[in-house]
Amino acid sequence: MLSKKEEEPPPTPTPNQWSLLMSLPNDLLLNCVARLSRLYYPTLSLVCKSFGALLASPELYKTRSLLGQTEICLYVCIRCGSGRRWYTLCRKPDKTLDDTESKSSGYVLARVPVPDVTGPGPNFGGLVAVGSDIYQIDKFVSSVVDCRSHTRCEAPRFPVKLWASSACVVDEKIYVAGRYRDGDGDGDGASLVNLFKVLDPKTQIWDSLPPNPSTGNYNVYGTACIDGKLQVVTSSQVDLSYDSKEGRWDLLKSVTEKYCLARNSYCVVENVLYSASSHGNLRWYDYEVHEWKNLNGLDGLPKLDPFERIGLAGYGVGKMMVFWKQDIPSGLFGCVHYYTKIWCAVISLERRSESIWGQVEWSDHVLTSGMNFDIIKVLAVTL
Repeated sequence: MLSKKEEEPPPTPTPNQWSLLMSLPNDLLLNCVARLSRLYYPTLSLVCKSFGALLASPELYKTRSLLGQTEICLYVCIRCGSGRRWYTLCRKPDKTLDDTESKSSGYVLARVPVPDVTGPGPNFGGLVAVGSDIYQIDKFVSSVVDCRSHTRCEAPRFPVKLWASSACVVDEKIYVAGRYRDGDGDGDGASLVNLFKVLDPKTQIWDSLPPNPSTGNYNVYGTACIDGKLQVVTSSQVDLSYDSKEGRWDLLKSVTEKYCLARNSYCVVENVLYSASSHGNLRWYDYEVHEWKNLNGLDGLPKLDPFERIGLAGYGVGKMMVFWKQDIPSGLFGCVHYYTKIWCAVISLERRSESIWGQVEWSDHVLTSGMNFDIIKVLAVTL
């Protein structure tokens, strides 16, 4: 997590100091590196191949866990053309700041070498984080990315070929509300059927959930973990809640303005559902009165483009991260070319009576590219 201690980056060691550090006994070296914030690892991995291998080793993360140095790190999946790229939020390399750069937050998105997958790639609903892993569940392939080593391997394939899905994590298990075509092939003769499954990452086994009381054929706009239960927002007149401890489904009053979740710009922070509205406002859902309410405060946060995907993610206790993109025209020889900036803001949240206020801790652009990007999803991973 971001803290005041990390506001001033440590001085970058000289080449001689790196040589001295690498000559330390392995246990002592692991102990030293494990105490550094994970936000510096993308830069440190460039020192040399052996140091990069150390930063990706299971022993290092075991040491971090034993020392109580685990922290939340953000991973951002971005669509770039027909492919997908992964980035992680990290500290900028230490350098002298001029007067213009002195206002910088000091954070950037660094690309991580996650192997791409065949097919269209992951979508919002099929991406979830469990501990240090990111699972991708979709109709073409299921895989898991180890964010310690940035390697990808196959995950247990979903029992049927999904047409659409929405996944979330409850008690470290992955719950998927999916739809598949019941019948031969993908033609018009095959009707869409709802299906609910749960994957235990420890056993790598898919299990079915008990039948739910909702009737009819409906779309799933989103799933979330609220109060330790699976919440399913549907297109029907009622929503669903599943209590895994009791093994029981309950019907809930339907969430109003469901399109807020259908836009795939939502997250949960401390059992509160937040979303970006169709007007670009950040809002939260009050389950007591069953209505969306605007998030108050937010001084310093620019007006968000309602037509662009806005990435939201919970970030530890009482904080939310917001990512958005800005397309900037650049004229060259009479031709208009656009380049893209990805912006990020850290918002601390405070409950005040019947409202929630957000304070912008910092806001800054963290990635610039000449390519057109689209934010797919932001995930909080524990490393």
